[in-house]
Amino acid sequence: MPAGIGIFVFLIILVGISVYIIIKNRNNIKHRGSYRKNYYRRHFYKPFKTGEQLGDEGEYIVCSIIGDTIPNQQYVINNLILNNKGKSSQIDHIVINPRGVFVIETKNYSGAIYGYENQQYWTQYIGDEQNDIYNPLKQNATHVYNVKKIIGDLPIRSLVVFVQNNVENINATNVIPVCNLRTELELGEGVLTDTQMKTAYIALMSNRSSLTTEEHVENIKKQQQDLADGICPRCGAKLVLRNGKYGSFWGCSNYPKCKFIKKD
Repeated sequence: MPAGIGIFVFLIILVGISVYIIIKNRNNIKHRGSYRKNYYRRHFYKPFKTGEQLGDEGEYIVCSIIGDTIPNQQYVINNLILNNKGKSSQIDHIVINPRGVFVIETKNYSGAIYGYENQQYWTQYIGDEQNDIYNPLKQNATHVYNVKKIIGDLPIRSLVVFVQNNVENINATNVIPVCNLRTELELGEGVLTDTQMKTAYIALMSNRSSLTTEEHVENIKKQQQDLADGICPRCGAKLVLRNGKYGSFWGCSNYPKCKFIKKD
């Protein structure tokens, strides 16, 4: 075979191999992308999601931003159930870092949310549909109260995180879009020592309840009945009618130790 033909055949073979490798790589990339999409669909995507599924999805997203416990840097507790004399509270996330103890309530609400800091209920609009939702700041205030009973006077900060970033119509402090969560956790000067962080973490973990989610839900129903009967859902004291700057309200008789209020 003449040398020129041999070189030509060699080049054709080389080009063929190169094309094969390129096509193979493209197929691999498509497969990886398809796998990620299928994983998301299997675990999160559902045409009609229940409130529980939406909650799980939101907490997963927040968990991925918070990260894991790194000794002497941050301590993380997810899905912490505390039980205080039959009054249980389920806390989505707690982050303990040098800047304080962050008690985080995650919300994966869609639509437009309107609300003020001291309102009992906020309003959710989804198209023409309107729903009342309990003010998550008040919900998280109970969580903070229970955490404080365990860790004492360490600085605690309440954060309500909206996973869909739809906070533009909410007029309240400590309510943030999830895109700002990492920044919020890193703001400010260090106020806790390594020993204080670790001690707080151990104290909270030692008080972790063995209640199941179902048992916690039953406790919540009982607390709602207590509230209807004029009993403080936080500490169990009686609620008394008081008059304030913005009208009358029901406040805990154990004030100022307990600052729970209920507006009619």
